[in-house]
Amino acid sequence: MSQIKILTGIDIVDIGRFEKALKEGGERLLSRMFLPSERSKISGQHLAGIFAAKEAVVKALSITRESWLLIEILNEPSGKPRAVVHADISYDVIGCDISIAHDGGTAIANCVVLVS
Repeated sequence: MSQIKILTGIDIVDIGRFEKALKEGGERLLSRMFLPSERSKISGQHLAGIFAAKEAVVKALSITRESWLLIEILNEPSGKPRAVVHADISYDVIGCDISIAHDGGTAIANCVVLVS
């Protein structure tokens, strides 16, 4: 019988610094970090939240840090974010939950994954 584990990840992003990096990096940086489905949320605040969520997923699942395009952050009809991982991972994922918040110039996201 395989053991069930809870994995977690969290990330925080300074929205101002993130927006500056996006401005300096332009289209090349956007296309390196975000899938077309994510780029429809073009405000810096929303993209910072999506990036924080991707980083939280990377940390929870121990995925290579440069795998941003293998993690897709979508929204349920209710608006709740969810992560779709297109990367090969060494876990059997039972469930994954993410949350994103913005306040005071920062975006924060956490990820909780139940694996076996």
